[in-house]
Amino acid sequence: MKIQFIGGARTVTGSLHLLHINEKKILLECGLFQGRRKDTFEKNKNFNFDPKEIDVMILSHAHIDHSGNIPNLVSKGFDGLIYATSATVDLCQIMLRDSAHLQEKDIEWVNKKRVKKGEPPAEPLYTLDDVEKAMEHFVGVQYNKTIELFDGITFSFKDAGHILGSAGVHLEIKE
Repeated sequence: MKIQFIGGARTVTGSLHLLHINEKKILLECGLFQGRRKDTFEKNKNFNFDPKEIDVMILSHAHIDHSGNIPNLVSKGFDGLIYATSATVDLCQIMLRDSAHLQEKDIEWVNKKRVKKGEPPAEPLYTLDDVEKAMEHFVGVQYNKTIELFDGITFSFKDAGHILGSAGVHLEIKE
């Protein structure tokens, strides 16, 4: 087993952890880095792994620093399931749409400046269409229900009490 702490390890935002278990790649969280526009846009835009190689994702809760980069992940090729509690799925539907709206409005403002400088327009990190495609990957799961991801890998959600639908992720692994 190998664990990569890609985001949310030395900062509060951008939570993203990649597990390599029994030749499977499991992503825990896919949050947005937040902060200065230019710095965070570059961090959020590119992943240091190929999203097409991720087998499955588990999301603990809907806060944007944990879920906000999912539409970008899907637009870059992730095609697996995203497990979350049903309440988290419902909140992500709202929060990711709002985030896409903010991405689109922010890039409008940025592009006004770029045009004045003679620079080509930039694209938003993701759009409402990207959110709709990402939401098709979500699967709502009840607390305390054991889900078999792969042979020898199961998980269940435990109520975390952080926000509506938040959960601790209990992974059981047999290597």
